[in-house]
Amino acid sequence: MKYRQSHIFLITFLLLLLGCGSTDKAKQTPEVSKENIKVVTETFPAIIGGMEALYQQLTYPSNSTQQTTNIILKANILVNSQGKVKRISFDQDQYPQYKDAARDAIYNVRFVPGKRNGQAIDMFVTIPIQFHVR
Repeated sequence: MKYRQSHIFLITFLLLLLGCGSTDKAKQTPEVSKENIKVVTETFPAIIGGMEALYQQLTYPSNSTQQTTNIILKANILVNSQGKVKRISFDQDQYPQYKDAARDAIYNVRFVPGKRNGQAIDMFVTIPIQFHVR
C-alpha cells in the first residue's frame, strides 16, 4: 500500500512540474526603443519662499520648559494639487507644544504643488523643522 501511494504522489508531482513549464515559445521580451520607454518625472512640493518663509511664521511656545538645546521635528505634509496643506503628521510623539507651533506655521505658508509628468497631484513631502530652545 505504501508503495502505491508513493507512486501516485510521484506521478502527480511530475505532472504538476511538467504542467508548470512554459511551452509557449512565441512569448518574447519586447524590444527596447525610444518609442516604448516612458520616463516619469516628479517634482516635490516646495514652500513658496523656502524654509525662511516657514521660520518667519514659526512662534516658539511660551511655556517651553525643555532641557534640550535643539529640537528637530520631521513634519510629513500632504500637499494637494492646488498647493494647499491637507494633512500634517510628525514622526515623534514627544514635544506637543512644538508640534502645535510647527503645525500652525505650516498651515500659514503656501506651497508649490508636486508634479508628476507635468501634472499637479496630491503628494507627501517631509520637512525637518528645527527649534533652538532659548
